[in-house]
Amino acid sequence: MGFFIVKFLSSLMLPPGLFILLLLISLLFLHLKRKEFSLTLKSKIVLPLVVLLVLIYGLSSYWGEVLLVRSLEQRFAPIAEEELFEREDTVIVVLGGGVVRGTPLGEELGNTTLTRLHGGWQLHNQTGFDLAVSGGVPPGVEGLSEAEIMRDVLVDWGVVEEQIITERESLNTWMNAANITALLRDEYDRIILVTSATHMTRSTYSFREHWAADLVVAPVDYTFDTEFNLLRFIPNRFALDKSLRALHEWLGLVWYYFRT
Repeated sequence: MGFFIVKFLSSLMLPPGLFILLLLISLLFLHLKRKEFSLTLKSKIVLPLVVLLVLIYGLSSYWGEVLLVRSLEQRFAPIAEEELFEREDTVIVVLGGGVVRGTPLGEELGNTTLTRLHGGWQLHNQTGFDLAVSGGVPPGVEGLSEAEIMRDVLVDWGVVEEQIITERESLNTWMNAANITALLRDEYDRIILVTSATHMTRSTYSFREHWAADLVVAPVDYTFDTEFNLLRFIPNRFALDKSLRALHEWLGLVWYYFRT
């Protein structure tokens, strides 16, 4: 019980819990001073504050993970071993997920990209299939493309460079699919697609618009914890980060639906 109380109190000292606490204090103040405000003014102030409070709490707690994250990740199970060797003319495609630039160590893969790349590397070690990595350089940014950094990491991990196909131009998932499939179409008849489980729905939608041959999914980077815990109802930045990443995916799917 003491651990729960400490966690609860510490969550109120940092965002997003701090924002929720400030909103609650604001609502309490409005309630205590309700006689000094007109009904119209109260409705204009209180309702937006309540909506904001619900949104922040929902996105930064277990509820946001259930509604936004689980609904994306539970669609895809990890790839089964028997699926790996169904065809020989197969390439493992790994999609980039961000690069951290300008650090004291130079250009480094973000955690999401590194997790995806490690998953692709493990599949390569199991099968010996070629690897294709995709990711460009944002406009206005100088340096290596994301795909080139991924290639260099794979070489450091022992992959022969001749087995790595590098696609350097893509700036989003749709471009990943369009550009990498154009490079692979003449040599391969099956793609094993590696990306985060949350990202897989948008990725498969994009690839199926550009790739008519066999497509097998190999999701990694699952973030929804199936172990139930009361602490997960306390607002925290980890839940908020996961919910916002999932919300980005849902908005991307809506955008793809209307553009196609």
